[in-house]
Amino acid sequence: MTISSDSRHTILFGDFCFDLTGHVSLTVSNVSITTTSTTPINSSRIGFFYGELYALQYYGFVVLFQERKTCILESPTLIPGGFAPIATFAELSPPPQSSISKTLPIPAFTVNNETRPIHSPDHLGIYFSNCEPNTSVSMNVHVETYNIDRNGKDYLEVGRTQLPMIYFIFSVLYLPFLALWALSCYKNRSFVRKIHILMAILVVMKSLNLLFEAEDKQYIKVSGTPHGWDLWFYLFHFLRALLLVIVIMLIGTGWMILKPTLHATDKKILALGVTIQVFASIAHVYTNETGPSNSNYVYLTLGLLLFDLVGFMIVFVPIESSMKTLKEAAKTNGTAAQDLGTMRLLGYFNKTVFTFWQVKWFAWIWVSRLSIFFDEDCCLEWLIATIEETVSLGFYIAMFYLFRPREQNEYFVALDEETALATIQREFDEISDSD
Repeated sequence: MTISSDSRHTILFGDFCFDLTGHVSLTVSNVSITTTSTTPINSSRIGFFYGELYALQYYGFVVLFQERKTCILESPTLIPGGFAPIATFAELSPPPQSSISKTLPIPAFTVNNETRPIHSPDHLGIYFSNCEPNTSVSMNVHVETYNIDRNGKDYLEVGRTQLPMIYFIFSVLYLPFLALWALSCYKNRSFVRKIHILMAILVVMKSLNLLFEAEDKQYIKVSGTPHGWDLWFYLFHFLRALLLVIVIMLIGTGWMILKPTLHATDKKILALGVTIQVFASIAHVYTNETGPSNSNYVYLTLGLLLFDLVGFMIVFVPIESSMKTLKEAAKTNGTAAQDLGTMRLLGYFNKTVFTFWQVKWFAWIWVSRLSIFFDEDCCLEWLIATIEETVSLGFYIAMFYLFRPREQNEYFVALDEETALATIQREFDEISDSD
């Protein structure tokens, strides 16, 4: 990471769940310090430290009210969960190198003059602190965080080291699912529509997305870098996410199932949903690659959350619109008996999508974002990923079952018009009629 003329008091370079074998390797080069102060710079008040994530919140308040008079590099026990510095600029080699390079095991920490070992596992942040007022720093920083296992260095933190196998297993599970879908389409080929082909492509994208994510995590695990596999992961993640939004919204509009073409309004809503998903995917890649050291990281994260929330709400617009149209048609066109089954189908789909999005959103926020700001249990991430992918697989199965190619779905019940209309009013009374 490159830091240029940065005057921030504290910078979070990353967080990692260490066990008792954890190590930090730090290399700093091309360091330059600029100050507008007339007093000499105390280089021992500029450097790197690690501590538990909640410690930064406490430290930030202390520094805010004391105008940088208090420095954790000088007083590591100032905050609970604080450690001795990794390195300070007092250790810099002379110019032109101006560099530091050192590797340290994760130490014990001191509380009330008593040395205690870290928890196992423990979620620690790697921070840079500049306690000198009116001072900005430029530098190149390379940080490695890892634990030691029987095979050597493990660059995936505790709770994530199982992810490559988990993602690979789920990628394989989608293959028999795809085969069953292809068999269903073949047996009912006279009822196959374009939407069913798109759904098959969606399964392929999902499987490839998980496969390349497993490969990406495996290379990070053994070498610390993805060696280009992250490009494939981002590509198929983007294609899968985009295609999923398109399929959900097309099903919601009833395209190729209830009607052969899209109305102008449907096309505008679909275009809006696709546009938001494109921006969300770009923001996802950018925030992942820049990391928390970016000065705009918080704003980018909040923007990504906003994009995801808006995209979440938009996918329900065509579903609700279709159900509203069907309810009106049942009252005016005398098609209640026929529309009841379709409305039930869309109602079940609506609830399925809502449940799926809730679980995905919670998992994404907790694992990808809140872990930066809160000191959660490191061991839970693999479990959350397993739950998330299990729910995803269940959602795909439910969606594909509801809209498999067939002549008529089982929700069509032979009722007279009056009974069917009364049933619609009872079951879908939350859908308001248009003026």
